[in-house]
Amino acid sequence: MSHSINNPESNILTNGVEEQQILEAVRVSGYPLQTVIYEMLSKKFRIQEEWNFIDSDSNEERAIDLLAELYLYDFNKPQPRVRPTLNLIIECKQSDMPYVFFLTKDKQLTPKFPVIAGLANKNIVFTSDDEASTYNFSILQALELSNHPFLSTSPIFANTFSKGARKGKKIELSGSQPYQGLVNPLLKAVSYFEECEKPPETAHYYDCHITIPIAVIDGPMVSVKCTDSNEIEMVPWVRIPRHQTANKDDNYHLANIGAIDVVHKDYLEEYISDHLMPFATDFADLILKHDNVIADSKGFISGMGNEAWSDIEKRIEPRTIKHVGKRTGAIFNNLANIFKSN
Repeated sequence: MSHSINNPESNILTNGVEEQQILEAVRVSGYPLQTVIYEMLSKKFRIQEEWNFIDSDSNEERAIDLLAELYLYDFNKPQPRVRPTLNLIIECKQSDMPYVFFLTKDKQLTPKFPVIAGLANKNIVFTSDDEASTYNFSILQALELSNHPFLSTSPIFANTFSKGARKGKKIELSGSQPYQGLVNPLLKAVSYFEECEKPPETAHYYDCHITIPIAVIDGPMVSVKCTDSNEIEMVPWVRIPRHQTANKDDNYHLANIGAIDVVHKDYLEEYISDHLMPFATDFADLILKHDNVIADSKGFISGMGNEAWSDIEKRIEPRTIKHVGKRTGAIFNNLANIFKSN
């Protein structure tokens, strides 16, 4: 082992500790992978290593490997009311043993993926000129991004996964360890990040954080399609949906489904450039286009009573006094029709 020029003679390995043992411990720990991913992402992203968060179960401080941030707006232009930013919350794992993912038969809906942090509200309330009702859309629904390829058709989904472990000459699949080591910490870190980015009630300008939890794996990733013959395939990217607990009074608790993306380290650049960035760019463009509506959490869409579920984004307008008058007219027309029918 080499020694730096100013290393004291007493700073040596003790008996029984060898250089190769240290190198192997470092390799297994995941720190070299964390450094590799840091170097890869730092060309474009601002990065905080060992980002700390509070575990919501134990109330103890924990650390996630990397928090990466990329601004998606132009500093040289007048500042929009909503500034879109992409955030990656990353945990790195190295393993000689395979991660095994049991694929779902159908594509999964993940309404809470990605998490949108930093805004006053998660939904936008719309009124119309031919309908007295109001329409409550999530931001992804309002911007018609729920069916973007990054969210629907590009990934494969697995509700269950395990990690291989040697038992003699055989390999057995572990139980809860992958969930406790990957899914749980990432989802808790995202929840803490979301809480930290809550704006003050007096805010007029907002930072909109598109927040993506990613587990980067340096090791074999194997998918299993459960059939009579159990088909297996090496895969570089799997999305893991996870239902999260919600307030007992939440009428939409069944839709409280988040997710993490599990990505092989040698696929990460392609995952970001070919899948994530096209989605983030489309999202940012629409955020900037409708920044006042998103900042105010309210808007106007003409003709919702006649056609409520197509071309929503193209019809979005900020709600003004003029639109309030149109809705009042719609309410009176509806009441008049009710009286006529009676």
